[in-house]
Amino acid sequence: MFKSKKYYINSEKGFVLVLALIACLILVALGALVINMSTGDILTSSQILGNKRAVLAAEKGVNRLLQNFNADHVPTGEQTTLAADLAVDPHSTYTISVPDNTGFRSMTGYTSPWGMVSYGIDVTGQNTAYSNTHVTIRVGLGYGPIDTSLIYK
Repeated sequence: MFKSKKYYINSEKGFVLVLALIACLILVALGALVINMSTGDILTSSQILGNKRAVLAAEKGVNRLLQNFNADHVPTGEQTTLAADLAVDPHSTYTISVPDNTGFRSMTGYTSPWGMVSYGIDVTGQNTAYSNTHVTIRVGLGYGPIDTSLIYK
């Protein structure tokens, strides 16, 4: 009858090439993953740095507001935008908004006609170097004691 002839290929010449190609593909995929994660981390770090510089600019604005605020001559129609510190960071600025009068408040320890005028002021720190970040701080200022009665002395 017929004898079946089975031929087996015992050559492993192409196996090393296939294994090397698979190893290269794994390394390329791993490198792409590392680059993608590093890019995301760099973007996050720059956003955090921009926010910190914007907060520093806003704090400088609050400091300047407290130095220059005069309750007898409250500005009514303009905002003030200044550079925070040109020598250290020329991209940081702060804006002091127009104060809004939040009313009169009575003060403890005084007779009833004495009180305090309170103002609400927004100070916004900005940094244009890192994704144009900005931070707003709401500052409440009180001025007093003042006589809130209708009697003019």
